[in-house]
Amino acid sequence: MSKRVRLLDVAKAAGVSQGTASNAFGKPDLVRAEVRERILQVAKELGYRGPHVMARMLRTGKAGALGVVFPDNLEYAFSDPVAIELLRGIGRECARQAVNMMIISAENPEQAIAAINNAAVDAFLVHCYSDDNDIISAIQRRNQPLVCIDTDIAGAAGTVVLDDFAGAAMAAQHLIDCGARKFAILSLQANEAENFGPMNAKRRGAVSHRVVRERLGGYHDSLQKAGIAVDDVIHIECENLSSHSAQMVEAMLRRNPEIDGILAMSDVIAIGALDGARAAGRNVPADLKVMGYDGIAEGERTDPPLSSIRQDSVEKGRLAAEMALGDINGDSRILETSLLVRGSSR
Repeated sequence: MSKRVRLLDVAKAAGVSQGTASNAFGKPDLVRAEVRERILQVAKELGYRGPHVMARMLRTGKAGALGVVFPDNLEYAFSDPVAIELLRGIGRECARQAVNMMIISAENPEQAIAAINNAAVDAFLVHCYSDDNDIISAIQRRNQPLVCIDTDIAGAAGTVVLDDFAGAAMAAQHLIDCGARKFAILSLQANEAENFGPMNAKRRGAVSHRVVRERLGGYHDSLQKAGIAVDDVIHIECENLSSHSAQMVEAMLRRNPEIDGILAMSDVIAIGALDGARAAGRNVPADLKVMGYDGIAEGERTDPPLSSIRQDSVEKGRLAAEMALGDINGDSRILETSLLVRGSSR
């Protein structure tokens, strides 16, 4: 069996120090172009495959990568508009700091825990996940920085969230100001147990996801201040898919034709609500106002264009990555939202 070629062998053959040879692979901007080319050519001739990841971690204490844990499958991460924007922001900061990104799906807990245990990363980002589960415990056993996005996990090194209560309160107040009095709230999934459909008081009391809890609280606050009782509001828990919310809304409006205001916890759900309203023969915004949440680009192209609460998902992801890769510990950032008034509520 041939002897494995080491970085030291490349350095000797190229006539440079081992540190210079290492920089040619890991920090090429620190090595003169002609020296770097000579080192890489020698490495190719000797059959050197590059620095070993674990050896580099032992030497520098850094893997040069960030682990990102999503609660959903990877197809969702690359198809949901908000998730895509979030990943753009994380990727932007990773590129700026010259580190890589590893995306881990938590859909299958056993696979996720195995991936977390073996991940060569310097820190973890967790998006929209509660802290009472084995996956978070596996991350915490790594004793590496953990930054939460849109969730709150005890002991996290940092947290980046929206002021969801204020954003939802602003959404409800806007529809009240537009004349709506009979409301339906279309909620995102409330906790780990799927229970799509009518959302009773017991289910609302069992919410574990921070986003749902805060947005419900904001909606209810504005509605109650306007004299609208929470028990008089229809609550429906929806999958975050427009096709699903369209079916839910069509059926709801046929059963409850008096509904004149819909508050959706995501633009994806709200876009489906527009389709469901159309199928039920309702006119938006003449006799039904619809409000989304997120401010995604697709909302500008719906008929009518979708009113929404705008968030900057790119900046949210970038800021979370900056926190995870920096020396910030125990920091919490609450990002503001803004009102986007378009045709679905005017």
